[in-house]
Amino acid sequence: MPFSRRFSVPRFEARWPAWVIWLCAWMLLWALDGVLSLGNLALLLVLASALAGVWLSALASVGTSAVCVLMFNWFFVEPRYTFNVHLHQDALLLITMMGVSVVVSYLMARLRMAAELESQHADASERLRALSEQFRETPDVLQHGQHLQALMAHVAACDVSVLLLPDGATEDGTGHSQLIGNAHGQDVQGLWACVQQFGAMGPGTGRHENQHTVFLPLRGRTRAYGAAALTGAGARPFTVFQREMLQQACDLLGLDMERAQTLRLAQHAQDEAQSQSLRNTLLTSVSHDYRTPLANLMGAASVIHEQAERLSTEKITDLAQTVLDEAQHLNRMTTNTLQLARLDTGPLHIKKDWESLQEILGSVLLKARQRHAQRRMSVTAPEALPWVYCDAILLAQLFDNLIENAIKYSPDDTPIDIQVVSQPEVLVVRVIDQGPGIAEAWKDKVFQPFERVHGKATHADATHASQLRRGMGVGLAVCKAIANVHDAQIWVEDRLPHGAIMCLQLPVLQQPLVLAEASKP
Repeated sequence: MPFSRRFSVPRFEARWPAWVIWLCAWMLLWALDGVLSLGNLALLLVLASALAGVWLSALASVGTSAVCVLMFNWFFVEPRYTFNVHLHQDALLLITMMGVSVVVSYLMARLRMAAELESQHADASERLRALSEQFRETPDVLQHGQHLQALMAHVAACDVSVLLLPDGATEDGTGHSQLIGNAHGQDVQGLWACVQQFGAMGPGTGRHENQHTVFLPLRGRTRAYGAAALTGAGARPFTVFQREMLQQACDLLGLDMERAQTLRLAQHAQDEAQSQSLRNTLLTSVSHDYRTPLANLMGAASVIHEQAERLSTEKITDLAQTVLDEAQHLNRMTTNTLQLARLDTGPLHIKKDWESLQEILGSVLLKARQRHAQRRMSVTAPEALPWVYCDAILLAQLFDNLIENAIKYSPDDTPIDIQVVSQPEVLVVRVIDQGPGIAEAWKDKVFQPFERVHGKATHADATHASQLRRGMGVGLAVCKAIANVHDAQIWVEDRLPHGAIMCLQLPVLQQPLVLAEASKP
């Protein structure tokens, strides 16, 4: 609906019901003349005046009522067909009827005008609500500008162009801006001037009244995030209500852009703070957790270097084994830390291929048995397993971390059991230990970087009394990151009566034909 018809001072164009009411009233007056008293006939005229006022403007209603009172005097008040009044009570009746008719007509017309204005406000509120819903449905600021352009063009019945200043663009013209519409030349300059002045320009705004285009800013709380140009609107100036409604629509987009920018800045600040905290934690962990193995390694190497001639072969072998163990421990912590940093930096393209899960587990167990010859490790798996599409190096590191974690947190005389269960769409690998288990509150935290399970809710740093818990707390975090890049799931379950079960669920994709034929017995 055109803007001037919908959002303007009410126009009472449907006046024929008023004339019908007056016609019916005069017909009743003529029909009841001589039947009812003059006072009752006057009441009928007052009723017609009130009803007709619903369809007439205030001026037309008052004028019509005055004319009808004069006609009533001419046709029904003695002496008839003159404007003379013989009786004082008839004069009072006419005066009273005139006053009541005029007041009632005026009030009915004003009531109609108020109802029309209320309807316009309700319609404007509904349009703004619908526009807000459209903004909420999509985060794209360009689509937001297109929605605003469509609304303003629909209600203003003129060409609309919208200048948007998203993140990085400023009111001085620097940065990347977006223009929606066909604005060019002076209109583009007017859009930028409207942004810089942070106020409306054009006819009816008090600034640059000689323009034929109305410019409205997309206002946030502190700055403008763009502007809208209504080309040709100057030929038919808007009312105050019309301009306010359009400005509210522009402000709705401006506040939405400001809110989105604030959220992005807050998220960026939070990410920066989290990154800084992670770096600080990493440096603290590195400086603390690397100190003990380095000290042991340097001590053993120093003894071998300075006292090799006085040491027995058995003692030198023990010291060399200490050097080897501590070097392997440092290598594992370094590998896990670097892998965690690589997997968490953003989108990662890993090299996946079809691999045999038996071979990956076999190579991991072979190295684990060489490092921990005294530990018993058993594997339970079906004879034929489907191939998995994965990065074999990453998956081997995941299983190695799970096995090392089980060995670290369980007594030396207890076995480590590995179970593989093949289901139609997934493979489930369980690494089972008989240690103290993991409390419910820690089952999610163990997969976070630099979190280490401890029994008394104090600290889990390595000491001479608790060498089993040395480490930086990144092993299981690396497992979680590797599982994520393979679309796998990893979680912790309880083993009764005590112990923990680390569960890994790998998706089974459609097997390649060649591999499927090769896997058949």
